[in-house]
Amino acid sequence: MRRPQAGFTMIEVLIATALFAAVMGMYSVVLNNVITLEEEVRAQRSFSSIGPAILDLIEDDLQSLYTSPRQPDAFPFRGDEHTLSSKAADRMSFVARRASIHQENIGGIGEYVRSPINEVGYRLHRGDSDLGDVRRIYRREAYYVDGSPLDGGDYFEIYDRVVSFNVTYAGYPVEESERSSQDTLGRHRLEKFESWDSEERRGFPAAVIITIEVEAPNLGGTLPDRDAERPVARFTRIIPILQAGDIPAPTVNPSNTGSPGTGNTGR
Repeated sequence: MRRPQAGFTMIEVLIATALFAAVMGMYSVVLNNVITLEEEVRAQRSFSSIGPAILDLIEDDLQSLYTSPRQPDAFPFRGDEHTLSSKAADRMSFVARRASIHQENIGGIGEYVRSPINEVGYRLHRGDSDLGDVRRIYRREAYYVDGSPLDGGDYFEIYDRVVSFNVTYAGYPVEESERSSQDTLGRHRLEKFESWDSEERRGFPAAVIITIEVEAPNLGGTLPDRDAERPVARFTRIIPILQAGDIPAPTVNPSNTGSPGTGNTGR
């Protein structure tokens, strides 16, 4: 006679199922830890690149600064010292020789073009109070140049978690007689200034020193508790100003308002 085939008992099936569930649970924990670690590394990399990216944009603008020795008053440079809740929130306004970000429909012919010279500026604006004591940094742009190069234009948000924005300027005193201070090699020494007005100082700074503090972005997509602490990173950059030799200034039409586009939220 044939012996009946052996099978699994109910207890053996239950034990195997329990072991499988335990193994899968351990695997799930390990997988979640790996995913969390990867997200933290990705967030850290993203966070460390925010400050340099903002400074890169500002440096591109400043190195395109229009420094015309023939008409220094027509294209002024102004840097104002300002604070928000005791934190540095300085501002800059100037004219840059670089293509505009937004385009205009010139003459209503349906062809949108960029302007080769524009009014540019940077400032902070207080953000949502639910996000804590942070500000938003905006870039100002006015298409071409009108009779008020330091005013008007549109503000476009760059980043929404800026703690402070401090700008200092390296240059010489106003009076020529005050420039007599020299180092041991006979070179004039630059001084630091908290603000700068090219019309008052009759020239442009030799360098701009920017220090920006930013908070880590919220990659999870949820608003944090306002009292929760986030990592803050500080970035500093010294940007030399390329002084133009003798560049003829373009014609300025005082009646040209530029008709900049949209995005006025930062005024």
